[in-house]
Amino acid sequence: MPDRAFALRAGRHLGPTLLTAVLVIGYAFVMPSATDLALGVNIGVAAIAAVGLTLTIGGAGQLALGQAGFMAIGAYGTAYLMRDREMAFLPALLTGVVLAVVIGVLVGYVALRLRGHYLAMATLAVGTAIHGFLMRPGPLGGVNGYAPIPFPEIFGYKFLDPRDQYLLVAVVLVLVLLGSRWLLSARMGRELAAVRDDEVAAQSVGVNITARKVQIFAISAGIGAVAGGVNAPLQTAIDPSLFSAAISIQLFVMVILGGLGSIYGAVAGAALVTWLISAVPGQGSWALTVLGIIVIVFMATLPDGFAGVHRIGRGLLTRFTRRGPGAGATVTEVSK
Repeated sequence: MPDRAFALRAGRHLGPTLLTAVLVIGYAFVMPSATDLALGVNIGVAAIAAVGLTLTIGGAGQLALGQAGFMAIGAYGTAYLMRDREMAFLPALLTGVVLAVVIGVLVGYVALRLRGHYLAMATLAVGTAIHGFLMRPGPLGGVNGYAPIPFPEIFGYKFLDPRDQYLLVAVVLVLVLLGSRWLLSARMGRELAAVRDDEVAAQSVGVNITARKVQIFAISAGIGAVAGGVNAPLQTAIDPSLFSAAISIQLFVMVILGGLGSIYGAVAGAALVTWLISAVPGQGSWALTVLGIIVIVFMATLPDGFAGVHRIGRGLLTRFTRRGPGAGATVTEVSK
């Protein structure tokens, strides 16, 4: 049940989310070009998926590498229902998310028996299996992709303008941040942190390890499906290459650069990686090389990622504000 302490914890973290909302949504009104808005859509979609992955890796300490597979479920599920079943955007998106959550629950039960790199390989195998299924010829298009996908429409308003499309992704990102921050501030978030730090100790104080692991995998899968389901109709065409194992690795790098457990750092990591891949020439190969160098530099200088920058700045600010005039001076008694 909500209590005063919970309300204070949630309120304390509301400021960063509101600031992020102002920056992300406000960007649409500074007259960016259509190309910049398209890049913003890609960054927003990646950020949504990265935030979901952060809850699993940073929040619960579960090394998962199959997030692109859940994005694919949301993307193909939403696209298929909208085009072939003529379903409206929101019900189609919700159906795709529910399907991803069900598969996430199954993966969560598998995760109960695996840890460390074994869990990483198992989740990567799940994502690879989903990618392989999409490569097969069939109603989803196989390697040729799935198109055309209708543009999203909500309450009779169709999102055709690039600015409207960007705002749709921005609003979804803000809602995901609010929900994730609420979850981490609640009792479930504290229990997940206990599971991350020491499962034996967490179980000894009454934490239901099974329930928490299954729940966080399901939530992460659902958020990944939201990212894919929102993006698919905006792109009007999707193909399996958008959800390969390489995309899962990129999402993992976003989380690492952002700092484990930091949802706002995940947004910054998504922005850096997505911009880098689009800005560096060479069809992505040079971008991945530069990205590898950046990861090495971050691990050597900022092992906590972008979240470490915040902690360092806060520590320096606290240090200087506590020092008054003459704080560095010492008084020495002179013996006679």
